[in-house]
Amino acid sequence: MMMKFLLIALAILSNTIYAIEKPEGVVYCNGKTVVEYRFINPEKNGTASDVDLTVNGKTSRYMTAYSWFGSNQANPKGFKFAILGEKQFDPLLVFDGYLEDAKKNKYKQCN
Repeated sequence: MMMKFLLIALAILSNTIYAIEKPEGVVYCNGKTVVEYRFINPEKNGTASDVDLTVNGKTSRYMTAYSWFGSNQANPKGFKFAILGEKQFDPLLVFDGYLEDAKKNKYKQCN
């Protein structure tokens, strides 16, 4: 009986560990600043509403926007979505191969 309980507990713990472990996000660098974002619901890539944004090891959750801020303008070439962060990273624009912050600093993919 005890052995059966231990096997069931081990199976539950194994599945829980897999559920908790999350994939690594995309990492971008500019000088000493390292930025990483990870979709909260990656199965909805292209429509995910939130991302975890990590800047130099500090992580916060932010919303995303997939249009060019609701305007009637066409999206700039390579634009994927915007992360609506705070301060220097409001917004953080995600393009094919790089990010651009509100101060027009470019972050190139480094992973």
